[in-house]
Amino acid sequence: MALIRPGKFDITEKAMEICALKKGAAVLDVGCGDGTCAEHLQDKYGYKVTGIDMNLSKIQEGKERNKNLDLRMGDGEFLEDFSSFSFDCVMMECTLSLINLPDEALHEAFCVLKKGGKLFISDLYLKNPDPRQVKAIQIEAERQAKIPHKEENCGEGQMRFVDFRFKGAFIKEPLIRYMEEVGYKIVAFEDRSEDLDTYVAETILREGSLDNCVTCAKGKKGIGYFMLVAEKPEE
Repeated sequence: MALIRPGKFDITEKAMEICALKKGAAVLDVGCGDGTCAEHLQDKYGYKVTGIDMNLSKIQEGKERNKNLDLRMGDGEFLEDFSSFSFDCVMMECTLSLINLPDEALHEAFCVLKKGGKLFISDLYLKNPDPRQVKAIQIEAERQAKIPHKEENCGEGQMRFVDFRFKGAFIKEPLIRYMEEVGYKIVAFEDRSEDLDTYVAETILREGSLDNCVTCAKGKKGIGYFMLVAEKPEE
């Protein structure tokens, strides 16, 4: 099993403490990889976890390791395989920054959550962004949103420019603002940058460089790591 993200299970368990899910809760793990975290949540908490990932080889690897894991090929941008109000929790650990349409993914997660359900995100963010840069990103996002879509821009791999993400890292205030517009209530936001620093150091010691490190752990200047828990209101 491999868990290639900062914090190992520490961030996950802190989020589950905040979510306060009951045994048997239905959880959707978006970007589950080989199901390592899904397996941990099932074994420790008794949750019923469904994992989706775009990497078929990772899905197969997880199923071969544990035939009881519910791992499927799937994309966080399109959750049409699941009915509305299906899950008590949707989690995206080091995943949302890699999704082409992060706004769509957040909306889709909201749809499949039950009322009172929780969304858990951990990912990269800009710790102290220059307000002028934030404004420039907002203006560019608004400009691009007005550009008519062309057929050649409809292929896979097209990263949507949004005002709450820049070069794979999120901007806290615009992200929270967008989530609240979708309908989420923010329950917790916690800086976990020390976990990122530790992960980068461990990767260098283990592999000698960051050349093969996942996007989540490049350790760029000004980049931190965060944990966010949001709720779909009961009403």
